[in-house]
Amino acid sequence: MRAPVIASLQGAVAGAGLSLALACDFAIAAEGTRFTLAYVNIGASCDLSGSWSLPRLVGLRKALEIALLGERFDAAEALRWPGQPRGCRSGTRGTDARLAQRLARGPAQSIAQLKRLMRISFEHDLRGQLDAERAAFLSCASTGRLCEASMPSSPGARRGFGGS
Repeated sequence: MRAPVIASLQGAVAGAGLSLALACDFAIAAEGTRFTLAYVNIGASCDLSGSWSLPRLVGLRKALEIALLGERFDAAEALRWPGQPRGCRSGTRGTDARLAQRLARGPAQSIAQLKRLMRISFEHDLRGQLDAERAAFLSCASTGRLCEASMPSSPGARRGFGGS
């Protein structure tokens, strides 16, 4: 999917629900949200990409701890994990909508290319990733948005992209 995906989480997020949340680009958890991978607690293994997403987000050792122990944790604990300072956040009502609006106002082509590059980075060596970055940069440059955004403007002015 080219557009960023935001998980708005509340209550219990367990098993497949957590796997789905891990696959999202952003996760915003309401106060009191509780998480558990839970599969080990029912004698099962991961599904819905949990075993793929979790180690990439928190590292292998933390992923093994979460998966093999099956313990419950809250958003405050998840925020302390490696890789989580912006992607997983505790939010108040409306935080997810504000994030969605901010992303919608951004340059859609740039956002799609950045998301794709981050996702495929695990598949490439450095040379391959640099080649993918070059192709994505040229694709973004062909839209005219790059030139528009880099032109001088009045001091303090912010460029808006309107989602295109």
